[in-house]
Amino acid sequence: MAARRSGWRVGEVGEVAAEWGVAERLARAAPLGVAYHECLASMVEADGRASVQAGKAWPSEQRIILHQELLKPGREEDRNATFLHECAHILADRHYGKACKHGPLWRATIVMLGELPVTHHEIPYLSRKAHASYIWTCQACGEEYPFVRKPRRRIRDCYCRYCGQEKGLLVQTLPEVGG
Repeated sequence: MAARRSGWRVGEVGEVAAEWGVAERLARAAPLGVAYHECLASMVEADGRASVQAGKAWPSEQRIILHQELLKPGREEDRNATFLHECAHILADRHYGKACKHGPLWRATIVMLGELPVTHHEIPYLSRKAHASYIWTCQACGEEYPFVRKPRRRIRDCYCRYCGQEKGLLVQTLPEVGG
């Protein structure tokens, strides 16, 4: 297993699932045999460096990283959904012997755990807008385009996806220009 890159150890999947009350749901994957036991032995870590990513799984390393914001009190539903989502990646990849990504094999695995096969969870405190350094806004419809890092393109070369090139002129609203 590769060395820990950042964050802190939360525990092995089996012990974390028991502590968080989702062990029974994870046990639905027991028919996957070896993949299930390898998942239970996988390491769970917490980190806050990826500002908009709730979780990430490395099936080959048997490692899951969850965003540290998910571990705060009152966020158990988001935490558990993300945790099971990442466990499904380890289970599917290890069971089928290939990277399943968010394809049909992963979807079948996440459904087995009792979760909807949603690939991107809407978590407001981990959204692009919550962490935006720059926001471009359409002058016609008000659609916002948040950027965590400085955009590579110039604003004058871009336009709103809904209003089009003619009407969809964008202006920078964060950080305030000329203020």
